[in-house]
Amino acid sequence: MDRSRKLKFELLADRPEDVPLVIDWWRTIWADRIGEDVELAREQLRSSLKSSGLPIHILATVDGRPVGSAALKDQELAELFPDYHYWLGSVFVEANSRGDKIASRLSQRVVEMAKLLQLPHLYLQTIDLEGGLYADLGWEAIGEFTHRDERALLMLKRL
Repeated sequence: MDRSRKLKFELLADRPEDVPLVIDWWRTIWADRIGEDVELAREQLRSSLKSSGLPIHILATVDGRPVGSAALKDQELAELFPDYHYWLGSVFVEANSRGDKIASRLSQRVVEMAKLLQLPHLYLQTIDLEGGLYADLGWEAIGEFTHRDERALLMLKRL
């Protein structure tokens, strides 16, 4: 990323006007999980925005323009892993901003937030069975699983 461009992290709760954009991003890769009712998805995200407690949704912005998002969640994939709490999820970077390490920096920001909350660990799921950028960031692969006919890797980061 050009050093003259300023990457910043902001709470989505402080920028609720960006909820439609975030849902549009998520629908590009997780449409099957978002569902057909876009307005319902937007309302569900809006209603989850908090200034304290989980989930915490963050935006990556460059010069004030949103370019990516991530979340610190209490649970994800509860039907498969009901006893696994504290997840990094919803990591997304818009196509024009990929390759600038924004996903890595978003992920690291969520880890920092989890440490501030004194969480013991974080889980995540990825369809990159080699771990991708998460392996590079020190996440440990703990097993493969299948969900919605897609193989995925479960990873853990001890804090």
